[in-house]
Amino acid sequence: MKKPQLVWDIKPVSYILGKDAVKLSKKRLEEYNKRIVLVDENTQRHCLPVFEEQMEGFDIDGVIIIKANASNKSIDQTVHVWNELSRLGAERDTLLINLGGGVVSDLGGFAAATFKRGINFVNFPTSLLGMVDAAIGGKTGLDFGGIKNQVGLFINPVCVIIDPVFLKTLDQKQLLSGYAELLKCGLIMDKDLWETVENVRYNSVEEWDSLIVQSARNKVDIVRHDTYEKGLRKILNFGHTVGHAIESFLINKGLDITHGEAVAAGMICETYISSKFYEFECTRIKEIINTIDNNFDRFDLKKEDIPVLLELMQHDKKNKDGKYHFSLLRRLGKAVHDIEVDDDLIRESIEFYIEKKECESEEDNS
Repeated sequence: MKKPQLVWDIKPVSYILGKDAVKLSKKRLEEYNKRIVLVDENTQRHCLPVFEEQMEGFDIDGVIIIKANASNKSIDQTVHVWNELSRLGAERDTLLINLGGGVVSDLGGFAAATFKRGINFVNFPTSLLGMVDAAIGGKTGLDFGGIKNQVGLFINPVCVIIDPVFLKTLDQKQLLSGYAELLKCGLIMDKDLWETVENVRYNSVEEWDSLIVQSARNKVDIVRHDTYEKGLRKILNFGHTVGHAIESFLINKGLDITHGEAVAAGMICETYISSKFYEFECTRIKEIINTIDNNFDRFDLKKEDIPVLLELMQHDKKNKDGKYHFSLLRRLGKAVHDIEVDDDLIRESIEFYIEKKECESEEDNS
């Protein structure tokens, strides 16, 4: 009897990064007979005209519009996308073009992957956060039950097109949100990047193009080695365990916050936790926290909110056997993953954030 054969046919995702990336993608996208663009209310107004200008002569067979902001990354909005794909006659060889930030790429990727058991899609991130993080790596997801990203798939787009031309469409709040992920990238894996942005306010950055390409390449390198987040890719979650809990908590209270703002708060807490596991000089901790504080205002959290935040963290996908597992800083530019952290230290880190405490050390060798 012949042994069964297992054949893998995994097509790698392509990335087009940098100036004129949109124009360079035109020929590839024209290979699809039907092309449908997914936007939210903001990117329809600000980014779709830029896309059409860059892609002169490119035929679009339909535009699907979803509601803007993170609270709409929901099953209801996904059903709306499925209905619109059906109405527009989308078939298995249709291309869905996700033109927007993290909400559009997360929701659009999930909708495409599940419609007719999967249609092709591409990501055109228009936010800084999307360019350096959300659109890269094949994660799709929806919020469910008031918890971040509880439903989703790992599924790669056929292409990710990252072009800084869309930065001119962003308001300061969205630019700042993406800056948090840039800071995170420097902290966990790129000391040179950190030293470039250290103590620099986001609104004084001039060389966005090079920073975006550098950060995006870092993430691409990681996800190519660990597509399904079994190991190394988990370091990208630094700041997100506490950050996601804060984000869910404040959105559930009706506050209009961005993902990046929540991650910035999470990075302060998780830098504190890191310092309790590994040797950090006080000057290094202050340097990290001051850089974050120079860009992000602190949330008005109360100590009585901490039990709710801990409850929300219990849903974190990194947890094992009911215990909290974090990705932490081993040192500047180097992160580790799957570190078990107890309730008391998490609570202490949030109090450190709320009270704006400073690290204490008898001796600082920096």
